[in-house]
Amino acid sequence: MKLKLLGSGLFILVTLTLTVTVALAGVLPVGALMESRNATVDGQNPLPHTTLLSGEHLQVKDGVALVTLDQGNRMVLGGQTDASFLRDAKAVTASLRHGALALYHPRASEGFRVNAGAVTVPPAKGYRTLGELAMSDGALMVTAKNGVLQVEKSGSIQKVTRGETITISTPAGRAPTPGPGTQTHLKHLFNREDLIYLVLGGIAAATTLA
Repeated sequence: MKLKLLGSGLFILVTLTLTVTVALAGVLPVGALMESRNATVDGQNPLPHTTLLSGEHLQVKDGVALVTLDQGNRMVLGGQTDASFLRDAKAVTASLRHGALALYHPRASEGFRVNAGAVTVPPAKGYRTLGELAMSDGALMVTAKNGVLQVEKSGSIQKVTRGETITISTPAGRAPTPGPGTQTHLKHLFNREDLIYLVLGGIAAATTLA
């Protein structure tokens, strides 16, 4: 009887330990979805101020989504955009699969980057940065509205400074810059640009006043 109770106790203890371990592994927060329209998180319609967890997938249809991350970083995802989020020991990574996003990065903040295929784009340290990324058909367009963005691919780093735009292929092994037609298509992904920069501009102004 005692052996049976002991065995049952050990089984419960192991089960609880595994449950807690899995729960802790799956609930690492990366930020919050503050507001959204026509967006889903892992296929579910989110409420305002929904916590975003590491590994979750955010999809925006014909709408917009405002995401807050650690240390004052902000992102606005435009229509027809698909992205996921991951936290590790060094940074929060937003993986852009398709579509367009705008980002705001405070001067003193660290630990934030955007992945798009084979390309990684972190804001450069020491700058307050406003930027946009648009990805479609294996091409990524990166624009710095303010500050500096770093475009990293295959060990090389290119800085995009205020007012500059570059277009780069995202799959590994593909050749450089797509043609003008692709750039025009990418620009059309930001059909809500005025709203996006109104939101990000308000965030930047509020941060400056604070």
